[in-house]
Amino acid sequence: MQKVPYRVLFGVRHETVGSEGQVRLGRSKSLNIGCDKLHPEVTMDVHAIRARIPLTQTCLYFNTGGISPTLDVVRDSLIHDIREIGETGPPPIMRPDEYHQRLQSARERLADFCGAEPENLCLTRGVADGVTTVFNGLDWQTGDELVLTDEEHPAVRIPADRLPAGHGVKLKYLPIDGSAEEVLSRLEQMITSKTKMLALSHVTTDTGTRLPARQIVELAHSRSVPVLYDGAQSLGQFPVDVTDIGADFYSALSYKWMFGPYSAGWLYIDPAWHNRLKVVPSSANYFADDGIRRFEFVTMPTIYYTASAAGTDYLSAVGIDKIEQHTADLAGRLRTGLAAIPGLAIESPSEPGMSTGVVAFQVAGFEGPYISTQLRERQIITRPTGLKFSGVRVSVAMFTTAADVDAVIGAVDEIVRAGAPA
Repeated sequence: MQKVPYRVLFGVRHETVGSEGQVRLGRSKSLNIGCDKLHPEVTMDVHAIRARIPLTQTCLYFNTGGISPTLDVVRDSLIHDIREIGETGPPPIMRPDEYHQRLQSARERLADFCGAEPENLCLTRGVADGVTTVFNGLDWQTGDELVLTDEEHPAVRIPADRLPAGHGVKLKYLPIDGSAEEVLSRLEQMITSKTKMLALSHVTTDTGTRLPARQIVELAHSRSVPVLYDGAQSLGQFPVDVTDIGADFYSALSYKWMFGPYSAGWLYIDPAWHNRLKVVPSSANYFADDGIRRFEFVTMPTIYYTASAAGTDYLSAVGIDKIEQHTADLAGRLRTGLAAIPGLAIESPSEPGMSTGVVAFQVAGFEGPYISTQLRERQIITRPTGLKFSGVRVSVAMFTTAADVDAVIGAVDEIVRAGAPA
């Protein structure tokens, strides 16, 4: 029986053509079929990508760094699985072997996307879930120090803020402005004999600053300090290999630059920590598994992980390096255009290696929420910033065009020229 790829879902279903010529829809026997195999024509064609994201037809969307629009392959995977549950019953009960096979396939594909081995990838509900798993698994003592960036997202900051109340932990904040060398120099001065861990964003949330991840790990490990990265803003923007970076922990989520569902996540745990990190029992897996699954919660929303894997399959087929170049070019165009507006200051780095598709700015005399609201009235969706300055964050993504960027520049210029509200 000949197998012909089913051209809607990635790695979920296939068409089988029998000897009688009938086409039947059925399950793929190999559930980790990559998008590149099913769709060899996928390329970094921005117009083809936009055709897969219906939201691009109704607005100029520049908040992928918050929640991304949904790829059609992700949507179709979710719809297919929900319909199947309704028609044939709960998969863990009615099709347990297939259920576990599909979950393992998703784990393998997500692990491959970030350069990990699947046995080192714990499935979570998002970055905060992974961060909490790590923090709760460490033996904190009074006087221990935890280093964060000075632009940390609440997914890391809130779990960190809860530590001092019960453990007397001191929080230290690493300024991330300046060059990579300056950041590393500051960090070297901050690490002491009491430093328990570094918990840092690989790419920061407001300015989109990309930290020198591997160099930070090398510095920390030379002082016997483990490193946890928040990968929410990195995975999907540029190639990430957690093994090459050398991080002890790397927490990720599905719904930003990976264009997955809201919400799934995963946590990479270096093998050296599998038996050193304490497990807070929240799952029957604690008793049934002595591997990575011990760290997973009890009820797994499998459809979110298979949909996430469908999204990463697509990104891999397009090419993360090509996506990175596309967004770098347009982010540079955006920075140049915005910088020419009187009173406007770009807050995101422009240096290669530290810049990303995130461009944040502030305007003298204007509050960020006002500008963001004015842009929304023009069907341009951004996000105000508030951690370090009152500005606007613009996320340039793989579906963004030069015309989109020019529209933002023109709209901001118009808003600024009209003057701030009294």
